[in-house]
Amino acid sequence: MQPRNTGQKSWVNRVFLFTALSMVAAGPIGRAKADERQPSAEAIVRLDLSVLDTAGVTHSLRPEPGRESLAFVFLQTECPISNGYVPELNRQWIALRDSHARLRLYGVISDPGTTRAAAAAHVAKFKYEFPVLFDSSGLLAQALKPTHAPEAFVVDGERKVAYRGRIDDLYADIGKKRTSATRHDLTDAVTAVLAGQAPATPRTEPVGCLFESAPSPATEGKVTFARDIAPIVFANCAKCHRDGEVAPFPLMTYADAAKRARQIVRVTASRFMPPWKPQPDFGHFVDERRLTDRELELLRVWAESGAPQGNDSDLPPPPQFAEGWQVGEPDLVVGMSEPFEIPADGRDVFRNFVIPSGVAEDKLVAAVEFRPGNRRAVHHAIFYLDTSGIARKKDADDPGPGYGSFGGPGFVPSGAIGGWAPGGTPQVLRDGMGRPLRKGSDIVIQIHYHPTGKPEIDQSSIGIHFVKGTEKTKAAAAIMVIDRRLYIPPGEADYRMAGSYTLPHDVTFVGITPHMHLLGREMKAVATLPDGAVQPLICVKDWNFNWQDQYQFAQPIRLPKGTRLDVTARYDNSDQNPLNPNTPPKTVTWGEQTPDEMFICFFLVSTDEPRQLFPLILDNVRAMGPALQKKRDKPAAPAGD
Repeated sequence: MQPRNTGQKSWVNRVFLFTALSMVAAGPIGRAKADERQPSAEAIVRLDLSVLDTAGVTHSLRPEPGRESLAFVFLQTECPISNGYVPELNRQWIALRDSHARLRLYGVISDPGTTRAAAAAHVAKFKYEFPVLFDSSGLLAQALKPTHAPEAFVVDGERKVAYRGRIDDLYADIGKKRTSATRHDLTDAVTAVLAGQAPATPRTEPVGCLFESAPSPATEGKVTFARDIAPIVFANCAKCHRDGEVAPFPLMTYADAAKRARQIVRVTASRFMPPWKPQPDFGHFVDERRLTDRELELLRVWAESGAPQGNDSDLPPPPQFAEGWQVGEPDLVVGMSEPFEIPADGRDVFRNFVIPSGVAEDKLVAAVEFRPGNRRAVHHAIFYLDTSGIARKKDADDPGPGYGSFGGPGFVPSGAIGGWAPGGTPQVLRDGMGRPLRKGSDIVIQIHYHPTGKPEIDQSSIGIHFVKGTEKTKAAAAIMVIDRRLYIPPGEADYRMAGSYTLPHDVTFVGITPHMHLLGREMKAVATLPDGAVQPLICVKDWNFNWQDQYQFAQPIRLPKGTRLDVTARYDNSDQNPLNPNTPPKTVTWGEQTPDEMFICFFLVSTDEPRQLFPLILDNVRAMGPALQKKRDKPAAPAGD
């Protein structure tokens, strides 16, 4: 298992901090912007009130002689960013309490869509160590005017707001989590206030779920949920945002959507949701998850007009989802032999689980369906094949279930049979096509786990569908454009790589999988035909390792002999890249670990004649030979666009 992130400053050493109670929110996620309605740092706030916490205990915030300083963290119960901070905040609170510092820390739930019972259940589930106030009247929110959850406030003994903003810089933005925090703003602010000084940075921008007010009671408007918004949400969001699925909250009803209206606008306008990285009109794929400009405009108008409900008679029927296996009963079901424990916090975990396939003869795999054992923690999965026994040895050498590796499985796979990412449906190869599964092969399931803020357990499985019938069958396998000779100097914000491969005969392209690590920013693949025509294959301009996927073309693409596959990529090894695993930046070369990088684009292909496939793979390996031999030991000349 990967080590925990221990880079955050201890409050034991700094005395501290305050608090960010979990950013759990029922609301949208985003970065705050300045708002004229917010109190500035140094503003005096009136807190002449008493508030009950979720356990029913009364806490007086009224001014008293020798007043203590106060720290508040606004949160919501369904925000994954917020929840992820809970373990660290608990550790800091315990250190603060044990140091007898004259500062009281409170979490605050002031979400009009959350009941007291739901708030209490959440606090118990995530095991908060510090009191969480239930701001049922909204008076605390009215006084401090938070914009996000989590958002921290430090109020000194004079009842001046000495600090407001983020807990630390672990999150640069939605979906952009650093490997560890490099600034600890809340800790710094609390330390300064307890020393009788003003914080050096009194205000920062929080990253989390938008703090939303209650939806408008209006039922009618130019754009309503029932007539205009429900069709968008049901078609594009409900697959994941429903009970029991991977998303942190449901979006199946008006109430679900209305209390998150502004958040929905923010994450869709930025194209963070629905999660889909390929650029439009640069290749077409199965299950594209992309909203149109018209749909984005409808969402914006609806939210800005108070999220009116509309007439229920306009509601479309709720979406129906298949129970059990999505593409029918599989021919073979295999899974993890024992549960795996995911820690409450720290870095994401990449774990490989080795499972004997048990097949007694060679098979062709038409589809693989993944069943996450824990949909809260499982982020994505890839299914490799191993006939070398190396994966088994790695598993045996690791004391826990499976073994750890980042990026790749830690061995050269003999093949792969698919993958899974949230929102995707099992990809079925048609017309007798399938990926080879050799008898005696081990299936290695690599799972990316995301800590949720509390300990989790997973025991996932896969269902395999074989190619059946007497029709002509065709094997599909991967070829690639690769170069291990990358050498990315520290501070280089626009490092380029390029590679190509020329087809020795006609080939049918079924799918494509770009692959880089944390420094990757963009990858583009095109096919240049013998006559000079260019066929776009894929372009990802905002690469994010955590949202990598395997893409199946909407229609197979047939490319003639002599076609050249051209792949280009850009990397950012500067300190302006929030995902850079090295602080300060270091020289980065090829490798499978977190600080390393890769340049690979895989192509799932088939040939007209089965006898042509293996020679194609051999030709591809020979052509890539120089790029496969060794890492570059000196900088390469910059590649062109």
